[in-house]
Order: sequence, then structure tokens, then C-alpha cells
Amino acid sequence: MSTTSFCAFLAGVSYLFISLAQGQTIPVSIPMMNIAGKKIVSVSINGSGPYNFLLDTGSNITLVDRGLLRELKLSGIEPVTLVTVLGETSQQAGMSAKSIGIGGLNLEHVALATFDRAQMVRFDKRVQGILGENFLAHFDLLIDNDGETLTLDAGSSLAASLAGERLPISRFGIANSASTEDRLIVKVKVPSYLQKPLLFLVDSGANAAVLYPGQEGAAVRAMQGSQRADLMGLDQRQTCRIRKATVELGAEKFRGIDLAACEGLTRYKMDTDGVIPTSIFHRLFISYKGGYMIANPQPVNIVAAR
Repeated sequence: MSTTSFCAFLAGVSYLFISLAQGQTIPVSIPMMNIAGKKIVSVSINGSGPYNFLLDTGSNITLVDRGLLRELKLSGIEPVTLVTVLGETSQQAGMSAKSIGIGGLNLEHVALATFDRAQMVRFDKRVQGILGENFLAHFDLLIDNDGETLTLDAGSSLAASLAGERLPISRFGIANSASTEDRLIVKVKVPSYLQKPLLFLVDSGANAAVLYPGQEGAAVRAMQGSQRADLMGLDQRQTCRIRKATVELGAEKFRGIDLAACEGLTRYKMDTDGVIPTSIFHRLFISYKGGYMIANPQPVNIVAAR
């Protein structure tokens, strides 16, 4: 039996205006640590730190351990609703940090939410927060899994240096005919399930792909030959089936990907058709400004020389 962890998104958050640190236009690369199979980066809050945060494009807000917030003397503004990819909901305190920084890049007035150390321990006691989309989406990102580095660019030079198939991204999910904001979604095909494109959340906090079928029976058919697995949210374990599958993004096929389908988790309960982990790529470039991503990009000068 295997266990796979997934992170959360928050609905109903009022975002504050955020300003970039002045004069910062050069891409910044920082190391990513591997803690309990998760990509961790060093983050400062209000000039204090650094603290270990999970890099999570699947979370639409930045979350901080409650104990750390008490140390920083940050208090709640109003409650927000926490909804995970396993369908959990709970009320959390919302607040704002004067600044959050990573690699010398700082954003001001960043919305935060919190949860207890009892929940955070599922990641690792050394991890003190989750760096989400309300911070990350202000930069272009290059997640280099092979080199274990994260590059952030507040300008356009990183995008100009990389080539590859540009896959359009959407910033909205759909749940119960309503949109959820600050999401990172791309069209994916899973031929063993359905031939038409599906909308998958691009999630750097996940280590397996997840399918949310339109019907329970469809999931059973798609998961023939699968094995039992447990997926874990912040405070809940979900029984699932997992198998190797091929997923297609644009013209490229990714074979042998771990694909899970979970009991009771259908498309009608979620805001996407599934989740695709960034760990399946050697490198992944995300251009929020350009509205696209490139799977396994190549330097422009190498492509031009071919």
C-alpha cells in the first residue's frame, strides 16, 4: 500500500494589492530542498526567517503554521474556507503579512491563512508553511526538478530564454457552476479514460496524478489493474486506486505516470477534472504573464542551433 500527500486551495479569500520590490528585474534562482519527498524553499516573513515552506502551485493562497504566526505576532482578519483536493472543508483565520520574500524578491501585503502544527506534521515538522499562488503568480517560474532549483523572474528575460511547445493555462477552476480563482490549470488527455481533453490542476505539492471522473463507474473502468493506495490531505486519509497511465500534454506523451482515482471523489465535487504533479517533468516553465507553460523547455540558443 502506498500513501500520497496532496495540498489545499482556499475559497472566498479577499486578496490585497501587492507590490513588487522596486528595481528587481533579474531572474533569481534559489535551491529547492527535498523534505519527505516535497519541494521546500526558504521564505522570509516580515523580514524574519528563513522558514521552510512547501512550494505549492496547487494552493491558491499562502498558508503558515499557527505557532509561527504567534511568534510573528500576526493576528486574523476574517475567517476563510479551506477546501482540499480530497473534499475537506474547515474554517481558518485569514490575515495579511507586511511582506513575504524569497531569494531577495519581496511582495507586500500578502494574504495568508493558517492551520495547526497537528495538520502540518503530515508534511514534516521542519515545514512551517505552504507558498501558494497568491505569491507565485506575480513571477514567471522555472521549476527545475533535475537541478533542484527554482527560478523566479519579475520581468521577461526568463521567458525569452526558453523554447518549447506553449501550453495555454487557465487561472480559474469551475465548481458547482461557480469559478474558483488563482488556480493553475492546463488541458490534459488521459487516453485510457477519455479521448477529449480534460482540465487538470498543475500541482507542485502533489506526487501523483489524480483523476476526478464524471461518474463512479467510469473511474472503475479507468483503473482496471490498479492497486489500493491512500491519499492524504491536511487531516484526512482517502482510499483510492492507483495505476500506471499515459497522459498527454500538447504533442508530448508522458508514460508510466502514477494515476489515482478515489472513492467518492467525482468531478461534481471538485473544481477541475484532475491533478497533474509537476514532479513528472525534468523542468517546467510557467509564464503567468504570458498565460502558458512549457513542459521540459530547452534554452533558445540550443534550439536555434539545431
